[in-house]
Amino acid sequence: MNASTVPISAQVLAWAREEAGFTQVELAERVQIDAARVEDWENAKSNPTKGQFSKLVKVLKRPSALFFLPEPPTDAGMPTSFRRAQGSANRKLSPKETNQIRWARRLQELTAWVLQDTGAPRVELNRYQTNQNPTKAAIRERSNSSISTPDQLAWQNLSVAFREWRGHLEEQGVLVVQLSMGKNNIRGFGAWNDYVPMVAVNTAYHPTARIFTLFHEVAHLLTRIDAACQDFVTPTEEDQSVERWCERYAATFLLPKEAVEKVAATKYGVTNASPTADADTARYLANRFSVSARAMAIRLQEIGLAVPALYSTVVSELAARDWNDTSGGGGDESACQKRIRALGTPLSATLFTALDRGRITTRDLADHLALNTGQLDDLKVLLNESR
Repeated sequence: MNASTVPISAQVLAWAREEAGFTQVELAERVQIDAARVEDWENAKSNPTKGQFSKLVKVLKRPSALFFLPEPPTDAGMPTSFRRAQGSANRKLSPKETNQIRWARRLQELTAWVLQDTGAPRVELNRYQTNQNPTKAAIRERSNSSISTPDQLAWQNLSVAFREWRGHLEEQGVLVVQLSMGKNNIRGFGAWNDYVPMVAVNTAYHPTARIFTLFHEVAHLLTRIDAACQDFVTPTEEDQSVERWCERYAATFLLPKEAVEKVAATKYGVTNASPTADADTARYLANRFSVSARAMAIRLQEIGLAVPALYSTVVSELAARDWNDTSGGGGDESACQKRIRALGTPLSATLFTALDRGRITTRDLADHLALNTGQLDDLKVLLNESR
């Protein structure tokens, strides 16, 4: 055996590459070698040098010890439901998306373990089947919400709106994370866990779109169907897909019928007898409720306040407003402030309790939060200030 090479497992390397979303050619480009070299490694014909191995570990974002296992771990892979983005394209996820999903799920799994270790109860959310009426499900859930329609209409800006909805879900035991997954990539994902059900939104989208996606993913939790979601779904009667079910649920939950009817009639003269076809009217109404114009168009059509073509008009005229010009903001934030914004306070606080109890190490905590150990004290100060 050549002492200058690293005897890695060919099977594990192939698995790690595929899980990260790379082809052999793409991985070779990242490691700056010929694609034939990667093929040889995966066929156990040769091994990487120490320098090449270091690059593999960095590019694939896996612990170095993993590559010495005789076979891939059975419980650490990307679930089948997250290998492709749900929607019309049903495309394979990019490396950036898979890395963010994997990071979030590692945090979810660790948090679930910590909660079980402390004897915490399972999270109890209602469960629905997709053959049930999503409108009735949403009305039921909204009636049990701690947020009233007057509360919603009184919010001063989108930051307040997102914070309040996030807080509502966190009170129910749902982990809400904001991840940078890139423009034109998935809107978000939902992943069930009995102790830490999780929803994630992509910060590349405008805050109104994120709020809509938040409850689209909550709908996935309520149906116990894990998914990474790409497309917005056109509201057609014949579409009976899970994605359409989730869109209808989110629009109904965020936009109570009586409140929408009252504001639409009072402010804009929109009634069942005079439905709107105007995209800007949908946008103005959407702003009033701190939701996206798409969400408002879906709801207006469903309750008879819009012509059937309104959603298509909104998409053609306002699609550019789906995106967040600042890519999630936070340019002047410290790394710790970004973690609070991305992960919220409950997750980090839970993990710090495990650290204080000696159940995880400082290094483990820093690694899971993608911080260095010296930043953990600063993060703890921020957590204490936010309580």
